Amino acid sequence: MPRTLPIDPGERDRLVVIQQRATTDDVGEAGEPVETWTTLVSAYMRRIDMSGRERFQAAQISASADVRWEMGYRADMDPDLVDVTKTRRLLYKGRIHDIVHAALINRQDGIELSTLSSWRAA
Repeated sequence: MPRTLPIDPGERDRLVVIQQRATTDDVGEAGEPVETWTTLVSAYMRRIDMSGRERFQAAQISASADVRWEMGYRADMDPDLVDVTKTRRLLYKGRIHDIVHAALINRQDGIELSTLSSWRAA
């Protein structure tokens, strides 16, 4: 659930890379376009590790999430303007965090991203 209070900028202490999905003109083995990820921007975010209970509840409702990130508002990450869950992902310390949910904090105080991380190399 999104926060109702504005984010304290001092709490955004993790430098996270936001990547954007791109399709190349190259064709893969099955004849489909090749998907790549490019860096959109780096941004400071607040990391909130979800508790075991939150993880359990998230798994029951939809895709599970294990980390929530809060960032300042950016139009190119606004879930009302961009399909963030399909076109963006986060990279933090070499670990990929797939975005499973994005929501505005208040109107445009910030953006909250729920992610599912894996040990895949970027």
